[in-house]
Amino acid sequence: MESWAIYGYWGLFFSAFLAGSIIPFGAEILLGILLYNGFPLIPLVLVATLGNWLGGYTAFFMGYYTRWDLIEKYLKISPEKLEKITWTKKFPTEILALFCWIPILGSVMLISLGLLKSSIYKTGVFMFIGRLLRYLVWALLSTELIQII
Repeated sequence: MESWAIYGYWGLFFSAFLAGSIIPFGAEILLGILLYNGFPLIPLVLVATLGNWLGGYTAFFMGYYTRWDLIEKYLKISPEKLEKITWTKKFPTEILALFCWIPILGSVMLISLGLLKSSIYKTGVFMFIGRLLRYLVWALLSTELIQII
């Protein structure tokens, strides 16, 4: 992670982008390293949020633009079957998008929301809010830890 810190905001943006997509990556650690190195909190949170949000959109659009004939052929899942097994019966899509920052499960939720053709705008707004809160809390906790050290 320290090698990514050399690139500052750009390193954080790309690590957050990877973490937001379907690739597991620890952008939170890099955020803490950059805070420790004296970078200001607000720009770091915004850069990390933007990168993670755009990475999340890649997962969403993977589902949104997937061809159903390929899903049915290779995964043996029909649109009707997906609607039965998804969380949208229990939770509104906005709540799912709000909590899509959860590692691994969040990517699955975003791909599912894309497959179900959820609103691109609503998904984006709630996904942004959830990811912003995640990085804000992480940055504040990191700042507290840095002050103790």
